[in-house]
Amino acid sequence: MNKDKLLQQLRENECLDLIELYQSDTDQHFYSSVGALYDLREQHQLTARISRFKTEVENLTRDIDAEAITPEQFKQLTRTLDLNQRTQKVARYIQTQDNHMTFAKPVDLVMFGDSITEWGPWHDAISIPLANRGLGGDTTDGMLRRIEVTTVCQPKLVCVMAGINDLAQGYSVEEITQNYEQMLNFWQARDIDIWVQSTLYVGQRLSQLNPLVTELNSNLQRLCQEKQLRFIDVNRILCPDGGLPLQCSADDLHLNAFAYGQWIAHLHHLFVEYF
Repeated sequence: MNKDKLLQQLRENECLDLIELYQSDTDQHFYSSVGALYDLREQHQLTARISRFKTEVENLTRDIDAEAITPEQFKQLTRTLDLNQRTQKVARYIQTQDNHMTFAKPVDLVMFGDSITEWGPWHDAISIPLANRGLGGDTTDGMLRRIEVTTVCQPKLVCVMAGINDLAQGYSVEEITQNYEQMLNFWQARDIDIWVQSTLYVGQRLSQLNPLVTELNSNLQRLCQEKQLRFIDVNRILCPDGGLPLQCSADDLHLNAFAYGQWIAHLHHLFVEYF
């Protein structure tokens, strides 16, 4: 949707529907379109709400004059945001790990990773008894700390994908590789088969990470060769040009149904040979 149409949306609506806006033109970069809405609203001094969803920042700044904010108000705002985000993330980690350990049951397959794994439609699309052990926002360090959630299920096979959150948070490729090696050693010591799935490339908004993704995957391939493990290059299927395309994601990171469908179709072929 070009800027003229976006401006028309702002002028004709008291509150925009971002879901409808995205679905009306999925060939446009979603983050860029929403950013343009903010710019146009300010430029033309309009009052339309960008979305019906209220953000935490919006609530916290409700009584603050943006042009007269004091240093103390700014300090308190950043402290509250940091406190909320940090504790929410840790609490979710603690509670998810607790649930996974408490309610585990024997399965053949464990899908292990971060949000890209957690949000996957594995139970809907795969008939093999499995456990989804993805956790949004997790890093390889966090996964190593909760790795027993995979073995408590007594699986024959673990499929793992991780690393992009580490890179986004500034961890080095070498640190991630070392964490991966510890996870692989842990499973091999328990006679569990492992398929390492390539860390996915990201799209335009995060594209500065892609050279590091390439380096990390090179290390993971080397590890798999040394340990005689299967390495599955999901990027070859979803990102043949070295970046996550618009047709696979709305946010340059997480996958849509089309992308999961391509990924799962490839896994199905491998599962038929394995199980």
